[in-house]
Amino acid sequence: IVGVTTPTKYDEEVLEQCLESGVSVGSREQTTGRLIGVCLSYIITSNSSWYDDEAACSTQAEVAIIRILNTAKSGVDLFQDPTVKRVLYMDASCVHPDYGRHGICRKLMQICHDLGEEQGCQMAAGVMTSLYTQKLSSDLGYKNCATLDLHTVKESLLDLSRLNTTKYMVMTKYLSPKYKITSKI
Repeated sequence: IVGVTTPTKYDEEVLEQCLESGVSVGSREQTTGRLIGVCLSYIITSNSSWYDDEAACSTQAEVAIIRILNTAKSGVDLFQDPTVKRVLYMDASCVHPDYGRHGICRKLMQICHDLGEEQGCQMAAGVMTSLYTQKLSSDLGYKNCATLDLHTVKESLLDLSRLNTTKYMVMTKYLSPKYKITSKI
C-alpha cells in the first residue's frame, strides 16, 4: 500500500488497476489538502480471476503474501449465485492514524459500494486482514465466507506476534439500494 510498504511491481499494477476502475476513492484533509485515507477497489466478473498473479511479483516476500491471500480466497466462489455478474473487490483501505475513529474508512467504503452499484455490481467482497476491517465490514453487513488461520500457513514470512489478528477472513456483502450505510461525517 502506498506510504505503508515499499512500493513493488505488484503494488504498482494493482494500484493502476484500482485507479482505472472508477470505484476507488480517497479523502483529503480540508485545510491542507493532504491525503488522509483511501479505499482501493476494482471490479471482477465471472470472466476474470480474483486470484492474484504470482508472475506480477518481483520479490519472494510478495510471492509469499500473494500465496497467503490466494489460499484465503480458495474455495470461495463469488459467482455461485447466478444473479451475481459483477463483484466490487475491496482490495485495500487505510486511514492516517491521526484521523482514525472518525468514520472515514466507513464513509470511503460506502462511497465505493455506491460507485460499484452504479457500475452494475451485485456484490462486494474482500480479504479482511485486520481486526478493525473485519469488525467494520461485519458492521456494514458483510458475512464471513471463509477464514484462514495464519498459524496453519507454511510461509514463514509472517511474524504473527506483530499482527493484530491471526485470522484472515474472506467476507462478502450483497449490494442493494435498500442497504445504505450512514456515517457520522
